[in-house]
Amino acid sequence: MKKLKKTLLVLALIFISVSVIAGPTRPGLIRISEVGHDRATIEWKPSSHEERITYEVNLRIRKGERPTEWAFHDGCCLTRETSVTIDGLKPETKYEVRIIAWSAGGSNSQARIKENAFTTLPRPVLYQHITSIPTGFSMISVPFKYKNNTVKDLFGTLKNIRELTIYKFQVYDDASSSFVINSYDKDFKEWENPQMVLEAGQAIWILNTGKEYSHIPFKGYIPNNWRRLSD
Repeated sequence: MKKLKKTLLVLALIFISVSVIAGPTRPGLIRISEVGHDRATIEWKPSSHEERITYEVNLRIRKGERPTEWAFHDGCCLTRETSVTIDGLKPETKYEVRIIAWSAGGSNSQARIKENAFTTLPRPVLYQHITSIPTGFSMISVPFKYKNNTVKDLFGTLKNIRELTIYKFQVYDDASSSFVINSYDKDFKEWENPQMVLEAGQAIWILNTGKEYSHIPFKGYIPNNWRRLSD
């Protein structure tokens, strides 16, 4: 009986040792989404023992039959998550993805590779449109999409303007509505709510309390189909 227990103990230790040496299983299937001209989101299904796993995310550029070397891109990355968004990619470039799972003990899995994973989009054209706003109330349509389309993104740091106030019509989930008011103070060079979002094509009221016209140089990208009318 004692011999049997010793044998079982030895087998258990061998099994544990082999498990540690074998390392984690290969990560699951890789999915690519939200591909733009300079960014993409990469998701994958977890490896075994996911609570103890660190994932290494590598990219390489496919150029004919000779791709570049696998490498981190722009500091990305080692992560405990199962998704990352990578910025700073080259436009119109084909990227491949490699995910490796690492255990806390330093063992690594067989790499999961998604060949010909995605091709970034062409770089969009940056436009500029100068809008003249008279004194008093006027209505303008936001011409472009730029960054996150906040007032800080769209208007930048306004020059030669004493004060502007935006009136944005807002409809809420409970079907109520009102105007959201946001003012710019030249002295502090800041909006009251710099994170207010103004979507491309949205009409807003602006109150110019100055004594003369204000000229605002909007810049940004025209979103795909933003002028398309619904059926």
